[in-house]
Amino acid sequence: MKQKFIWIGISVFVLGAAGAGLWYAGQNRGEHVPQERPPVPEILEGEVVAAAGTISAGLSEMRLELDFLETDLVVEEVCVSASDEVLAGTKLLKITDSSLREAARELERASMDASLAYRQGVIDCEYDRLDAENTWMKSQIASEFAQTVYEDTIAKAELEVKKAEQAVTEAQELVEEYTAALEEDAYYIEYEIEEKKAAYEKHMSLFFEKLDAYGYELKDDGDDDPNTFDIVRQKGDGADKPGDDDDGEATVLQLLKSEYQENKEEYDQALKDYEAATKRASAGIDAARDNLLLCQLTWQESQIALEETKVKAQAVYDLCVIQGEKAQTVYETEKKSLEEALEALTDEKEEAEENYTLFMETVGDGYLYAENPGTVLMIQAAKHRSLSKDGVLMACSDTDAVQVTVSVAQTDIARITVGDTAAIVTEGYPACTGVVTELNPVSLSDSRTAVSYQALVEPEQGSDLPLNHTAYVYFGITGQEYDKIRGEQEPEAGGTEK
Repeated sequence: MKQKFIWIGISVFVLGAAGAGLWYAGQNRGEHVPQERPPVPEILEGEVVAAAGTISAGLSEMRLELDFLETDLVVEEVCVSASDEVLAGTKLLKITDSSLREAARELERASMDASLAYRQGVIDCEYDRLDAENTWMKSQIASEFAQTVYEDTIAKAELEVKKAEQAVTEAQELVEEYTAALEEDAYYIEYEIEEKKAAYEKHMSLFFEKLDAYGYELKDDGDDDPNTFDIVRQKGDGADKPGDDDDGEATVLQLLKSEYQENKEEYDQALKDYEAATKRASAGIDAARDNLLLCQLTWQESQIALEETKVKAQAVYDLCVIQGEKAQTVYETEKKSLEEALEALTDEKEEAEENYTLFMETVGDGYLYAENPGTVLMIQAAKHRSLSKDGVLMACSDTDAVQVTVSVAQTDIARITVGDTAAIVTEGYPACTGVVTELNPVSLSDSRTAVSYQALVEPEQGSDLPLNHTAYVYFGITGQEYDKIRGEQEPEAGGTEK
């Protein structure tokens, strides 16, 4: 909000006040009458719109921008009248002391209330923020703990799978061991069946060979054990008699007999061990296969349990994460809401302070002052009457805001828009550049349908134009461009018209 009165340059036609019209008529009395159509350089024919008008002072409005004030400000005295010349700082009107004090008290109370509300808001905001942050932190801890639980649960289930897998591997190895042993007849080799049988048969064959060669035979000793038969000479050679053993044949035979009998015992025992081992392996492979199937089933069940555990653990984890994220979102939302509430209280506090400052700067001493020099054209304030807090109080001419008002035909107005550049040419003065600021339609007095347009052109700052003189306006070019074109076409003119 501006801290001073707002002075806005507008066209004198906007007021439509009789006093303003009379003033302008008086100002224009005896001056040049505008031409209906100004001369246009040949090179510009059809390229620009040209119009003639009058150079006049601008108009300033004085508004009291105190619409935030509930107390009515009552006028005690109006210090100027219409047509008065005023300078910047001239007193325009005085406000009663009672209404001034009441308005000041109102704004002071509003500023104090806003300040107290802001201080309480700071305390409440910080307390609520800490409470929301505490809730959020608890949720964060719970969320992090859920992650640990999830990982531990999965790790335990995976460990069970690994144990079951190891059991399957061991059972498979045992089955393969038993299977290989049976398929390759490993026990036959392990117990050296073939070697022991060969040794037994070899020594037995040698014994019987020597037995026959030496003329001996075996005699049954009556115990039905062929391994214990006695060695005796064959019949006809002193049979049934031990005979002499000078040459040691009987001893050799006895040794050979003992040796082959020993080989026979080793072979028989190895055969028994082989058969027993084979029997055990046959029985063991069945048990190993059953155990393998059981281990595989356990492994499959552990894998299923792992997947179920993952799904359940993931669901629990996701729920905790969602709750954690929701808590954070709630915290951020509440924090933002608290910040916005505190910001609103800050704005209210600052606005109340600004309102009081603006009031004191505007009417603090009870007077309203003119900001720019000019002539009073209109007064909307009256003694013992309340001031309008947002309407126009006074209108004054503003010699610092020169403007040119021209009439443009309806057929040409479509070629002109607000903001366009225009060259302003006044006899005896340098051409200058202006900008179109307003376009206002005006019905012609002698026709119900014909309409012309008033175009308001404001010259650039620093332009020295005489008030109440006729000016030619060429829309679409600058003053410098106009001077250049005229100089090229009429170099001998000497610059009588710029």
